[in-house]
Amino acid sequence: MKNLFEKWKTRIPKYSETHKDLFTSLSQKFGAEGEKKINLGKHFSTNYELYTYAFFLGLYNNEFTPIPDGAKKTDFSHHIQHWGSKTTISTRKDFTNLQENIFIALVAKTDINLIDLEKGEVEEDEAVKLILKTMESYTNGGLILIKEKLEENPNYFLQPTSFLNMILETKKV
Repeated sequence: MKNLFEKWKTRIPKYSETHKDLFTSLSQKFGAEGEKKINLGKHFSTNYELYTYAFFLGLYNNEFTPIPDGAKKTDFSHHIQHWGSKTTISTRKDFTNLQENIFIALVAKTDINLIDLEKGEVEEDEAVKLILKTMESYTNGGLILIKEKLEENPNYFLQPTSFLNMILETKKV
């Protein structure tokens, strides 16, 4: 399982281009910490923070919504292993535990026969591909929930606890 985690970390998950406007309005490509983030009116310092939030929002609400085949996908060119990197930002927390928890949730939610994987009857690359598809599907579901909330009330995210509230209001599944 260690190899699977190491391989998964080297990937860059994608999202549907239909959500590109959410990333533009809620987070900052290449990062914006502290006052810079506030001055830019962003809620998330980086795109992968919004991606992570959307993943958990989708997971907690059981919003597994695969990106349709043929739909244009995009990414923010940042490998999972570098999320939370502290090389340039001293105030950023290490995301290692978060990455491990995301991976555990993904393995639990992905239909992979772990015995076949262990026997070599399922290739690790195929398993990583399935895990990434699960990640993208829950993230897509979370992004749809965020988009619906914005359509319902464009000022919803002006409240300081709005993103926390969305997680706390998670449907009981």
